[in-house]
Formats: sequence, structure tokens, C-alpha cells
Amino acid sequence: MKKLDENVICKILFILILAIAIGVRIFQWPYAISQVNIDEAMTAINAKTIADSGVDMYGTSFPVYLEAWGVAGQSVMLLYLMAFFIKIFGLSFISIRLPMLIVSIISIIVFYDFTKRIFNNKKIALCAMAFISICPWHLLQSIWSIDCNMFPHFMLISIYLLYRGVTDKKWLLYLSMVFFALTMYTYGVAVIVVPLFLLICAIYLIVKKLVTVKQVIFCIIIYFLFSFPIFTMYVMNAFKIETNIHIGPITIQYFKNNARTDDMIFFSDNIVNNTINNAKDLLSTFFTQYDTLEWNGTKTFGTIYHISIIFFFIGIIYLIMNKEKRNTGTFFFAVWLILSILPGIIIKEANINRLNTIWIPTLFFSFYGIYFVCSKIKFFKYIISVIYVLLFICFTTYLYTSYTSVIGNSWCFSAGYTDALHYSTQTLQKNNVCLCGSNKFSTYIKFQDYLDNTSSELVYSLATFIDRLNNKKENEAFIIADEYLSSINIDLDNFNDYIIGDTHIIY
Repeated sequence: MKKLDENVICKILFILILAIAIGVRIFQWPYAISQVNIDEAMTAINAKTIADSGVDMYGTSFPVYLEAWGVAGQSVMLLYLMAFFIKIFGLSFISIRLPMLIVSIISIIVFYDFTKRIFNNKKIALCAMAFISICPWHLLQSIWSIDCNMFPHFMLISIYLLYRGVTDKKWLLYLSMVFFALTMYTYGVAVIVVPLFLLICAIYLIVKKLVTVKQVIFCIIIYFLFSFPIFTMYVMNAFKIETNIHIGPITIQYFKNNARTDDMIFFSDNIVNNTINNAKDLLSTFFTQYDTLEWNGTKTFGTIYHISIIFFFIGIIYLIMNKEKRNTGTFFFAVWLILSILPGIIIKEANINRLNTIWIPTLFFSFYGIYFVCSKIKFFKYIISVIYVLLFICFTTYLYTSYTSVIGNSWCFSAGYTDALHYSTQTLQKNNVCLCGSNKFSTYIKFQDYLDNTSSELVYSLATFIDRLNNKKENEAFIIADEYLSSINIDLDNFNDYIIGDTHIIY
């Protein structure tokens, strides 16, 4: 009876923690961050065209890697998930941000069940679930969408299925290969991290006699069957095979301009110096949990709270010193952690996004450190619980007050541009909107025009913008970023001027 009561309590706690995790993520969602990120807008535009016609904005049918701004630029997993929801709900903030929200919530549940099986303890797993639920990085990336942030969640799901496959149900071993292959479509660096992870784990599992060579061969076939298109794309572009391959409606594309290769040390002039600089950026970002990009994390709270780094090292040392505590699950997390360092080494200017796959294994080992300390010092569990609850309350209070406005007005978000477009066409009911700004604003214009079913015009020349303003027609509105306003030698007293963020609407 007592065991039954404990099970009931654990189920209630599971539901309660999950409800809090979901609740804090859907509070003010999807407009907690009211502005659109430049990458988010580009993915949404392509998802809209894919949903409507099966081709991206450049006319490519179901690409395996996405062209953006005229170059190879984005992974497609988020694109197709967005397109699915756009097909159902139409283009809206809900449809473009729902994929990240759903996948993030799924990863919380997976993290719970994974830790439950590793520790063989539901109570410990519930604590681990609460720990990832209140993580600043996990919370923040779940409320807006960027393609690379699909990577850590798909990686977690894939590794979890692999673990279940070798310890529980063998058919899950083969399903995990499908998910590992799908992970290849979430972020460019997955092409290095995923195959290396599978190679290391295959050797480990064969040595431990947890799988047979025959099963490994079958797994390889499944993995390459689903990942063949993206592997082919990388090979074609690496060897400059200037052709497009079509597999039914799927397009494996050659890109004349590949922005992602420019980010990698392999294609730099000074590999040694760049590797050293990348390592410095990696260490700085990891230990400070801050990269100056406010939409990735706050300097005050970091990605996993600054105090967690202490427990991270305690957890690592504890597992190294205690062989009996190591198992297949901890081995998988250790390999994942080590390989997560690679993106920071091979990609220039490591930031929280580019290191996104490192945070979940870091959370795991941080929690392992907390578990160890609490098991040795009984009263410490109350102290640490209070500390993290207070940190969580402070972070969410900051997140849903001043922090979101800081993000919305940052240089990588639209800084009021999309709201100004919406206000001009919907509230002011202007038939023609003329804008002055940099090239990136063309993406915001197209996104907002799709959203409102209107048409706007970007004018790059300030002189042309001024000339158009001097000859303004009654049905026109003019939008200009605040930084350009001082260059306009026009008496704005003769016009109506409405300000949104860092953007002026003149009408």
C-alpha cells in the first residue's frame, strides 16, 4: 500500500512540475517576445511558401538545406514543422513558434524518463525534471524559434531511444537511428557530432556486448537511408559538384554561396590561430554562460544559473571517481558532452546558440553533482531547493517584464519594424507603406506582408525616401529606423509621427 501511495504521489508531482513548466512557457505566449528574429522571419517566409506550393521562396522544391539571403543558410527541420502548423493554422506567431514550444516540452518529459532509468529512482528523476524545467536557456529558447535550437532536443530524444533500445526494447534501437538521421537536418554541425557519437557508442556497445555486429550493420543502413540526402548535399558542396539532385519532390541543392563554410576553421586562412581564438570564445561562453547576445541569455542568470557550474564539476569528478555509478546512460551523456565541445572549436565566434547542444548534458552532470552533495549532506537538499526556486522566480519575473523588451529592440530582432508595418496597414489603413532601412529589413517586410496580406516597399536610398516623403500621398505611410531620422531635413511638425520601439511611422 505504501508503494502505491508513493507512486500516486510521484504521478501528482510529475503532473505538477509539468504544469508549471508548461505554464511558465505559455505565459504571454506567443507574444512574450513581440518582435521577430531575423532568422525566425526567414524560416517563416520559406515555411509559408512550402506550405502553399511545396517550394521555398527561391522556387526550390522541398530542399534538404535551406537557401536564405541568397546563400546556404538554414537547416530545414524547423522549416517543415513550421510549414505543417502553417498549413493548419495559417501564418501567425502561433504557427511559427509552436514547433519550438512543443519540442521543448517533449524534451522535458524525455529528460525525466531518461534520468529515471539511469538512476532507477522516480523521486530523483522528478528533481531532474524540475531542474531542466527552470533552466533559463531551456525556457528562453522555447518561446521563440531559430532553426539550430532543434538540435539539442532531437539529440536528446535520439540518445534516449538508443538507451531504451539497448536496455529495454530492441525495436527502439532501430527507431533511434531514424531520429539520429532526422537530427542531421536540425543544425549544420550535426554532420560531425552525430556520426562521431554513433561511432563511439557502437564500439562501446559491441565491446559491452549490448548489441551484435549484425544489429549495428542494420542500424547503419537505417541511419544512412534517412540521412543520405543531407550527407549528399554536404559532399556536393564540399567538392563543388555544381548540380542539383532531385529525389521525387526533394531537392539536394548545390549552393554557389555557402555562408556556413565561412564560419568554419577548415576554410579559414589561419587554422591554428582561429582554433585558439575559438577555444577562448568557447571557454568564455561556457563559464560565463553569456555571449552578449541578449536573446540567448542574461548576464545575471546565465544559461543554467551560474551556481550550477560548481555542481557540474562535482558531478563529473564524482562519476570519474566512482566506477560503480557509471552505466550506459552516463556514458552516453559523457560522449555527448565531449562532442558538444566540437562546435565551439570548429565554428568561429562560439555563442550560446552555436553551443546549444552542450547545455543539456551540462544540465545532466550539474544535476548529478547536486544529487551527490544532497546524498552526503542531508539538509543541503532544502538549502539548494530554496536557492533554485528563488533564482527561478527572479529569472521569470525579469524575463516577462523588462527583459523581453530588451530582446525585442536588439539588433537581431526587428526593433519595432514589424509592429510598425502592422500598425500602418491595419490601424492606419494605409494602402502603401514605404520603408527606409538596411537590407535585412526586406526580410521583415516580406514576413509582415505575408502576415497581414499587404504589400510594402523598401527604399534603401535616404534621398529617395525623403523625395517620396516630400511628395507624400494621402494613402501612404513612411517607416524609418530611429538611427536614420536625424538625417532627414524635414519638419516633422507637418506630419503625424507615431513611434514603436526604435521605429518611426510618419503619415
